Amino acid sequence: METPIFKDDFGDWDGYSINYSKSDMPSGLCPGLCRQLAAVMLLATAAFLMSGCDDSGINPVPSVTQSSSPSLQEFTIGPEGGTIEYRSTVENVTVTLDIPPAAVSTDTVISIDHAQNFPDASGLVNGAVFEFGPDGMVFDIPVNLTITYGAGMLGSLPEEELRIHRMLDSSWIPLLGVVDAGNKVVDATLTGFNVYGLKTIPRLFAEGDGGDDNGGADTWGTIQADILRPWCVPCHNNTPGAAVGLSFEADQYDTLVTDGRMVGASMAAIFPILLVDPGNSTGSFMIWKLNGLSPNNEPVGIRMPASGPPFLEQPEIERIAAWIDAGAPDGGGGSPPPGSSIVPTWYGVQANVMGQFCTLCHTGDDPPEGLSWEQDQYDIVVTNQRTSAKVPSMALVQPGDPDASYMYWKITGNPGIEGVRMPAFGGPLDQELIDVVRQWILDGAPLGDPADADSGGGGGGGPTVSSFPEGSWMHVWSESLRVCTQCHRLTPANPRCGVDFDCPAEGVVLTADNYLGVVDDRIVQPSSLQDSELWERVNEGDPARRMPLGLEPLTQQQLDIIRDWILDGAPFCPSGEVCP
Repeated sequence: METPIFKDDFGDWDGYSINYSKSDMPSGLCPGLCRQLAAVMLLATAAFLMSGCDDSGINPVPSVTQSSSPSLQEFTIGPEGGTIEYRSTVENVTVTLDIPPAAVSTDTVISIDHAQNFPDASGLVNGAVFEFGPDGMVFDIPVNLTITYGAGMLGSLPEEELRIHRMLDSSWIPLLGVVDAGNKVVDATLTGFNVYGLKTIPRLFAEGDGGDDNGGADTWGTIQADILRPWCVPCHNNTPGAAVGLSFEADQYDTLVTDGRMVGASMAAIFPILLVDPGNSTGSFMIWKLNGLSPNNEPVGIRMPASGPPFLEQPEIERIAAWIDAGAPDGGGGSPPPGSSIVPTWYGVQANVMGQFCTLCHTGDDPPEGLSWEQDQYDIVVTNQRTSAKVPSMALVQPGDPDASYMYWKITGNPGIEGVRMPAFGGPLDQELIDVVRQWILDGAPLGDPADADSGGGGGGGPTVSSFPEGSWMHVWSESLRVCTQCHRLTPANPRCGVDFDCPAEGVVLTADNYLGVVDDRIVQPSSLQDSELWERVNEGDPARRMPLGLEPLTQQQLDIIRDWILDGAPFCPSGEVCP
């Protein structure tokens, strides 16, 4: 019988076992020769292992494992840490893990491979999805993951919106990190292993929203309604607290274009140019801010919109540029004003104004101030002359006299109102819609015919609705938390940052790509309102502590969205839904 002397302990290289037995040796050579051979083999092994390391700390020679996947590579990392570099079979793609000391407590074999099974999604970069092992591993100290990609891999994907995403069931969760477009690198911090891939973060609005439906003949009306209103007006509006005193509401054309509004005072010394320079989009600061860079690739401060990423897609920016190059026309050639075809009766106004903007909050069994603007409320509001809960001396609607109607005061921001201008979020109403309400009241606030509800398309240019399933993280962020990113982001936009307080405030980042950083059992503890700091701060009774700081409180509808999400377990994507 042959007795193996050496097998696999140090002889299994490249999948081949080196076996020696007495029958392989000439008589009399063992055991002495065997001991000498063992010593030679040990020295050769040591030399081989040493040749795989260099002074950089990177181990560029992974072990090769017999596997059905030719791209699988394995690396051994110890408590001292180090850097692992995975050389992908895809050209220009590498994966690097920087592992700090004490991230693992014992020698650990780490595997990296191109993932085979993962959910497809819009914005996912083909060839840049990887599976890490051991599956489910958690590091004692977070590690840094870097993925380098090739320029030709992205196609039409917006490079500035690339993030490393983590696979979770049928969804992809964006991780907080940055993209270095110049070096084609994206990085993120990991606490454990899963499937990770490069993907653009979800778009804020559904595809098709804000599209150019007027044959390219844009005017201020179409640009403002389709792009500026959903993206810019939430911060840049006619309220006293508007960012840098700049408004992009529908009535601001003369201020912005005709009168030649310059850049803000903080930037004027560096870039003394017009915000909108008719006929010259490349010299318009508005285009620079939307791109985040000047034509000479100079930084221009915080890229707009400040809630991004996501930012505007390039076709949207090009659409604004084309409008400017055409002379930034005020009217003509575009869609009709949203209020022009609305019949000024209760049915027409309710369907196109209140039903689109007010019943988001003022509806149901327990609406704010007990006030509902549903269609069946005409007798309560108008016929029975309901008065304002805040100013009891005024009727909500005084037929024939809009200036004595508290409802009209609220939608125009009259200085005599209590609380905030309505609607409370999404920006004030377009002037055309306000004019329809005024005309209805002037006409005696008639009930009209139910068919009037179909006038104006039954919508009158209602607010853009986010494209994410209700109860998902992106729905909560886009509907309720987007305003918080003025201070709670890595590159804050609030001018008070660094003056009145440090940003990101309290080290909390509330951007769309930081779901895992928000649902951390402190900021948000799934299913527990009382243990979620986010819920505590947005409901704080003290205005000096209530979030968003220095701005109007969140509306009841926005609070309800946050509350229901937390109580439902704060999912990235609700069970049974598909999230982008």
